Amino acid sequence: MKNKFLNLLFLFCSLVMITGYVRAEADDKYDFSVFDPENYKSEENKKVDYSSVCSKYTNEAEKLACCNQDGVKNTRIACKSSIFKACTGQSSPIQREQCCAGKYTGVDFEDCRSYVQNYCDVNEQVRLSKAAAAIKVEYEPVVLNSAGYDDPNSELYAVAIYALDVKIYNLTNDVYIVVERSDGAQYSLYSKDSKDGVIILRDDHTETVKNYSFKVYSNSGICEGKVLRNIKISTPRYNQLSNREACVSAPSYYKCQEFVNYDFEVGNYVKDVEEYKAKLAKQGIKDPTNAKVTNKGVVNRAVKKVSDHKWLVLGIVLAIGCVLTIVLLKKRSND
Repeated sequence: MKNKFLNLLFLFCSLVMITGYVRAEADDKYDFSVFDPENYKSEENKKVDYSSVCSKYTNEAEKLACCNQDGVKNTRIACKSSIFKACTGQSSPIQREQCCAGKYTGVDFEDCRSYVQNYCDVNEQVRLSKAAAAIKVEYEPVVLNSAGYDDPNSELYAVAIYALDVKIYNLTNDVYIVVERSDGAQYSLYSKDSKDGVIILRDDHTETVKNYSFKVYSNSGICEGKVLRNIKISTPRYNQLSNREACVSAPSYYKCQEFVNYDFEVGNYVKDVEEYKAKLAKQGIKDPTNAKVTNKGVVNRAVKKVSDHKWLVLGIVLAIGCVLTIVLLKKRSND
């Protein structure tokens, strides 16, 4: 009787483990929580593919008339692309537009102009995209000595200017950059502006946080003027409290950090700093680090990993429990 019970228990455990594995595999392959209505359309709601419908026409005028039934500009232009491609062989954007003007009128001219303005040969676009992807933008703080910094008789003696250098690397002749800054500044940069492969934009007015946009454009042949990439960064502002006496021994306090990307009320910052240091002293902390945050991140990732495979984990736990139960029962029966 005991052997029969043990055999049934072993069979149950095996089924539990197999079920957990199968369910885990299913969870890995399918996401049951997402439903995209765009991918579920009835036949009557599907849009007419004019590119396919109009491809049967060999006469240019007939094909243009067929494509013009499409009310969506992008797909209408795609329908006519085989016709408009004849104007992409010109060497400059102006010549390509003149080609369109000489062949078409009305909506056909507008569509042709849009097509040649945005046309870029696939192989050339891949080459230019690699050039754009290689561009790197970063910034670093710089301390500048103002005039009279070393003169004890000067009003500016021992006064430093805290600036930021925004650095752009790997800009080639094939591309150029249009820089836009949140304070209204805008200018274009080319490879000729670089020195030893780097362009440096110095900002010595670091009283506010600034947002930069670096739009990378093609500067090459038929793809000239095409936007290839948009790099965005924000530069912090210099915190004038950071070099005050109260802050020197508490550089990690949020009101004492040298460069910050946030605003705060200055208030009685000396009192705030002293309270902060007293709190650290009470906790026995001398140099706060982000170790706790890092550990928390590791724990969160571990929890997520277990959650992603919850069915497999559950199956394994139950199976282990079953095996231990069988071993104990066999031991008792032998005793």
